[in-house]
Amino acid sequence: MPALSSAPGFPLPRTRRCLLAPILCLLALAPSSAARATLPAEPQAAPKATLQPATPARADCPAGKILSFVAHPDDDLLFMNPDQDDAIRAGRCVHTVYLTAGDRGEGLGYTLARERGIMAAYADMAGTADAWNTDGLTVGRHTLVRHTLRAHPRVRLIMLRLPDPWLGDGWGSLTPMSRVESVPHARVRSYAPHPSTYTRDELVRLLAGLIRQERPQAIRLMDPSITIPYRSLCWRCAGHDHPDHIAGARLVEDAMALAPGDYSRTRYLNYPTQERQANLDAVQTARKTMIFLRYMRDDTRLCPPGADCSAPGGPEALWVGRQYYAQPAGQALQAQADPGASSGQR
Repeated sequence: MPALSSAPGFPLPRTRRCLLAPILCLLALAPSSAARATLPAEPQAAPKATLQPATPARADCPAGKILSFVAHPDDDLLFMNPDQDDAIRAGRCVHTVYLTAGDRGEGLGYTLARERGIMAAYADMAGTADAWNTDGLTVGRHTLVRHTLRAHPRVRLIMLRLPDPWLGDGWGSLTPMSRVESVPHARVRSYAPHPSTYTRDELVRLLAGLIRQERPQAIRLMDPSITIPYRSLCWRCAGHDHPDHIAGARLVEDAMALAPGDYSRTRYLNYPTQERQANLDAVQTARKTMIFLRYMRDDTRLCPPGADCSAPGGPEALWVGRQYYAQPAGQALQAQADPGASSGQR
């Protein structure tokens, strides 16, 4: 999800009392590291697409590989957990792709802070030290930022770093990704250290190339089925979602069509989970909350200096107790089993 702000519909978080068990509130956490940025360079042209299958079977992932796509740092923690956590603990390779920088127009500093938070959260899920190697992942003629957990290299985080401000006065306007997804001939340029400029087709080809290269046995993505126009979406309105969630899921859907394979596909319900009954038990909710709080410590919009950040507030307090799956586009939404998860239907 995007960071909350004082823009319309985004109240700043307030100081909160601890609502968790004391052991979670006293959790000691290791510091994390961030990638260094370099000056932008001129983008290179995207390669032409070819229809090629993505064939799973990786010797370095004997328990299988899950490739997840989300719009912002923390979307996976709020909407794909505990499935992500379960997969890591089951020994699977879990590679997560973040389409936007989640910067809300504040630049690379805030982006790196959110990346530090998400890295720390994944280190907690893996039960290892928060120490990472950062390098460039080449996909065709593009290079993406890749973070690999040193003690558990089956966990990798891949960053496209598309800019993520509202292009108007908040809700009711587009974002760069929703614009490039919906407006013909629109383009978006990613942030350093590997800047590239993309059209919609170029983004789809990039994601398809990544799917072929990663060769997953399961793909997880956000919900593409919401048909409300991007400019008509509103914060916390029933049945609504963030435009980046929808746009990113649609791009991934098109990429999967371009890179077919026998991988399973699981779509996750996002903001609308707040309208449904809590479906995680107390242990699952406590662990999901603990993992999200570790991320939240580095997100200065969710946890500003001096705030009591011992419990999530706002809709996050609802989302940490829920996880729902979404049907393919055009079908009614309901809970369904996740073929890539290590546990059954929630």
